[in-house]
Amino acid sequence: MGETPRKSCDRLAIDEQAAAYVARLACGVTPAERQEIYGWVAADPHHAVAFARMESAWEGSERLRAAPPALEAHPEPSGALPRPGRRQLMIGGLAAASAAVAATVGWRLLDNVELHRTRVGERGVVALKDGSRVTLNTASTVEVAFTASERRVRLVRGEALFEVAHDAARPFLVDAGAARFRALGTAFNVRLRPDVVELTVTQGVVGVVAKQGEVDVPAAARIVAGGGAVVRSGAVAATALDGQHLRQRIAWQEGVLEFDGESLAQAVAEFNRYRRQPIVIGDARLEALRIGGRFEVDEADKFLAALTGAFSIDVIATTDGGVLLVERPSS
Repeated sequence: MGETPRKSCDRLAIDEQAAAYVARLACGVTPAERQEIYGWVAADPHHAVAFARMESAWEGSERLRAAPPALEAHPEPSGALPRPGRRQLMIGGLAAASAAVAATVGWRLLDNVELHRTRVGERGVVALKDGSRVTLNTASTVEVAFTASERRVRLVRGEALFEVAHDAARPFLVDAGAARFRALGTAFNVRLRPDVVELTVTQGVVGVVAKQGEVDVPAAARIVAGGGAVVRSGAVAATALDGQHLRQRIAWQEGVLEFDGESLAQAVAEFNRYRRQPIVIGDARLEALRIGGRFEVDEADKFLAALTGAFSIDVIATTDGGVLLVERPSS
């Protein structure tokens, strides 16, 4: 059987409340209002699911952040038969989303949580009150919460460089997805990729642990300057970086993208991080082409010109401002 009208109305009310709270947070709130919002999130797993969904939608859309329209829910018609496995998927999604939100609710209830973000194509530097600096890459968001005993930052989305002022009495902790990083007087880069959290250490030493909610998993690593790590699902794997790879990972701080044998699919994905209208590979045969070169992040036109000069590729402008790449027909 489908949802009863009552349950459907309850879900709609929860979604509307979650959307309103996400919008309020984005526009700035007082400590008391923040307590109210995250208290509501923590009170019910259904609240957590709705809040996570609305927050993700807000963060993922420049249009919504600029002028959020009314959000409408579309419940299934009464009497509709559920799809096979739908209940199990809903239960699993509920647990996962609830855990994801609950993992951050505790520290976000602290007073004076600061929110900093950049839009697509922007980079920005945030000077923290302890003397540390956070440099945000395109479309990135961090939350900062300092107390007398620790300095805590959460990378919500995107990528950031952390230059940490030394303070032996207050550790500097960065939460990012399934990873937690601990540093004292160091500099390191953290990127949230679709499947892993990526660390690059440029100065000092960074301790890395995997997380499950607010619980640190025993697997841990110490990454020294010039090294890196990836974290996923309770696993921490150190990665060796030569000078070229290290330079590539941090080139964005100079507004540059460097390619040295990456696939066309990888190169296009990097450029798209800085573009509102995407470059799309319309022919799968082109995806594995190997690319080299150094470009400014806003030099997609030069990148595309280099492609057409080096390969049999046509660049076609789309009506929405994007670009389509296809193999050039043989003459």
